[in-house]
This record gives sequence, structure tokens and C-alpha cells, in this order.
Amino acid sequence: MKNSIFKSVIVYAKDVFFGFWSILGSCLTAFPYILRIGELRKEVTEGYPDPVSSKTADDLPARTRGLLFNDIDRCTGCHDCAKICPSQCIKIEDEPGSDLTKRWVSIFDIDFSKCIFCGLCVESCQPNSLFHTKQYEGAAYQVSDLVASFGRGQLTSEQREKWALIRKSDQNKKGLS
Repeated sequence: MKNSIFKSVIVYAKDVFFGFWSILGSCLTAFPYILRIGELRKEVTEGYPDPVSSKTADDLPARTRGLLFNDIDRCTGCHDCAKICPSQCIKIEDEPGSDLTKRWVSIFDIDFSKCIFCGLCVESCQPNSLFHTKQYEGAAYQVSDLVASFGRGQLTSEQREKWALIRKSDQNKKGLS
């Protein structure tokens, strides 16, 4: 019985000693950072935005996935980007245009609060109208400010009627040819 009590006390004393030794080692590691002693102990955290070392568009890699931009003049309104988007952040509404091959994209909205910047929409865009910019700072005070609109706007009823006549005459010309 004496053996087991002394053994238990010795094991306890060793545990206490190694615990103090561990705390002492941690303190010796932390004190140079706290007291800012030595060259390797300088602060490395940068404030945002840091005007000296902040990234410009030229500093970023070529394939940076920044905010999305849609060149609405090249957009055909095919909806491929909206169909492939896993987060459903792209909203498109279109109408028949004056040309049979191209549609009038009245609404093309990208909700950056939902976007995960995966790039699937950019890869699926056949006319290459949708692409990532090198702009990465999209902070806003309200969530509604994170919606980017690229659409051309709604058509008037007169414009719809006029384009319907143009399409009909184009179809008649193609039928006669």
C-alpha cells in the first residue's frame, strides 16, 4: 500500500512539474511578441485598406474571379448562365428582339450576396458576354446594393408591335427566297 501511495504522489508531482514547464515554455514564446522584442517579432497584420500594400488590378493573377460583368450588347439571352448557376443568383427576363437570332434582354440581374464566384456561368456563356472582372471589393451597407443590373429595360408596347412587324417581314422574305 505504501508503494502505491508514494508512486501516486510521484506521478502527481511529475505531472505538476511538466504542467509548470509547459506554461513556462508558452510564456517564453509569447513574451517576445507581447513586448515586441527582436526582428522576427514584428506585427504582420495589416489594416484594411492599406494604401501601401493594397492590391491593384495589375497585381492580381490573370484568372482572378472578381465581380461578374455582363456586356449586354453581346448577350443573346440564351439563359445558359442562369441554368447552370448552383446558387441561382442570376435573374434573366427577355423578349423577342427585332432580329430573329437575338433576343431583347430586358432584365439581367446578378445578386452578389448569393453568388459563390464559381465561374460556371462564365464558362457556359457562348457569346462570351459574361466575364469576371478583377474588381474584388464589393462591400455594401445594404444587401439590396449587392444586386448588379445589366438589362436593357422593358420594351414599350409600340416597340413590341414594331419589332413584331419587322420579324414578320423578315420571315416572309426568307420564305420567298
